[in-house]
Amino acid sequence: MKKIIAIVLCLVLVLSLVGCGNNNQSSDTHDTNYEEGYTAGYEDGYNDGKQQMTENKKCFAQFSGAFTATVEQLLTDYYVAPGKTIAVVHLFQDRPFLLWFQEDLTGELVEGTPYVFEFKTFEVELPADEENPDISDYMYSIEVTNYRVAEENEIGLASKLPTVEIVSK
Repeated sequence: MKKIIAIVLCLVLVLSLVGCGNNNQSSDTHDTNYEEGYTAGYEDGYNDGKQQMTENKKCFAQFSGAFTATVEQLLTDYYVAPGKTIAVVHLFQDRPFLLWFQEDLTGELVEGTPYVFEFKTFEVELPADEENPDISDYMYSIEVTNYRVAEENEIGLASKLPTVEIVSK
């Protein structure tokens, strides 16, 4: 019985080796059609990417109007612009950010009070991945021209928000 099993295994081994015969296209030889296709695809992709880079337009956000923000804290700037006021403010249910003023408003602004801040229109370049710009991200560009205490219909959900326009150049 052992001899029959050994003979069957030898036959299976011989048949499997015969099946591994010589192939015309081995791993050592290269298919020229494959190489040409690969090169053409690579060049097409490279040229397409190069074209997209030259066609990319810069996107800008233009902020204008006014916004309602609550003054959380008033600070005097002793380092960069002595005699100027820095206010820590926040929009309704948003994170705080800094707001610079050209003059000292320490005695005029009251902490904990919501104000409507009007500002000069300004434009900033947007990163490629930004779709919805927030004015608090560009706090260094805000130049407040006027402010007043917010009325009751300008706070909370009815807060004034700046107008944002996306411009491609």
